Amino acid sequence: MPHRPDTPNHCRRCGTCCRKGGPALHQADLTLLREKIILQEDLYTLRVGEPVHDQAAGRVIPLNAECVKIRSWNAAKTLLAQSEAGCRFYQPAPQTIPAKPTVHPNGRCAIHETKPIECAALKCWDTADLAEAAATPRLSRLDILGPDNALVELVHDHETRCSVADLVRHLQAPTSESADLLRQAAAYDAALRDLLQEKAGILPDHLPFLLGRPLPEVVHGLRRWLARG
Repeated sequence: MPHRPDTPNHCRRCGTCCRKGGPALHQADLTLLREKIILQEDLYTLRVGEPVHDQAAGRVIPLNAECVKIRSWNAAKTLLAQSEAGCRFYQPAPQTIPAKPTVHPNGRCAIHETKPIECAALKCWDTADLAEAAATPRLSRLDILGPDNALVELVHDHETRCSVADLVRHLQAPTSESADLLRQAAAYDAALRDLLQEKAGILPDHLPFLLGRPLPEVVHGLRRWLARG
């Protein structure tokens, strides 16, 4: 079949993939964190059980393993946890293009030469390499923090007391205690975030990586997912 002239067969640096949000990180990307090309404040964690869109399955399914992703900017340049806007490292084209060969009219990636493997594998005209990269082991918070990090115990405690599986159970089949238990989990989640900032000096931008999204956001997403059946 002849190649259609309007179908890309190479990267045109249009920025479409970058504007859709940041990639998930895999074991091969750990070097980028160790070399501080990507920092913890650039990340957020989707926890086990959170619903995500599975491109291969073509539907929304709950995660069976946690997924650490690069955060996103919204149009107002406010940093988001959700992939609702451009990747954290995507730099949109300036309104006036300076006379410099390094400035691309469609924008650029700030870490283009050392980008994560999903980005390196992405070809919009052929997704086979991306599917192969996406199938490799993903990074977890423990991989990034290291087993001797003092925060690991707090992360485990948060997972135990605010597990997504428990949230889903109380939302799907509520009991007389469910409302109170959901409130208690949300209160613990909020208190732990405050404690980490006040007592441990953890910056707010690190919390989406350490603890995932605030529990009210997770519950809101779960309600919407469950309502769709």
